[in-house]
Amino acid sequence: SWALGCVLVSYTGRLQFMVRSLGNLPRWLLLLEMLICLGPAFAYFIFVAVSTAQGYLLFVPAPGYTPLQEGLIFGSATLIGPIGLVAAYRTLFSEGLRPGRALTGLLYLLAIWSGAVFVGLLVRFRVALEVWLLLVPLVLLPTAAVMHLAWLRSHTVRNGENS
Repeated sequence: SWALGCVLVSYTGRLQFMVRSLGNLPRWLLLLEMLICLGPAFAYFIFVAVSTAQGYLLFVPAPGYTPLQEGLIFGSATLIGPIGLVAAYRTLFSEGLRPGRALTGLLYLLAIWSGAVFVGLLVRFRVALEVWLLLVPLVLLPTAAVMHLAWLRSHTVRNGENS
């Protein structure tokens, strides 16, 4: 039990150091992270908007849905891309400006909605395994970016930089 306690204390100390050092990353690196995490959702949002405007079917032919209805569903599911990029840019390049509770809550809600839409789509239409890989750039990476933005907010609020 003593050895397990020593291992637990050493891992806890290392994790605390790693988490503290995340706040010291250069802004350009954080922006690159946000572009990598939110860029695919933003690009897919543009694709959905253009395809819907032209009347094309988007992902799979969904029985009972018009192209406009599909566009609204997928457009809202990928809305985390543009809103997240604007929030990330404002957060990273404005002194002392961090996303507020309302914006953070909205981003979390969009992340949950995105996951629900794409998982529901994949389960309902029983698509191939390759399509499941869309969950990484369109759901998991934006969720990670939102969590990091929320961590940046909580980190600065806790340190008293911005309340």
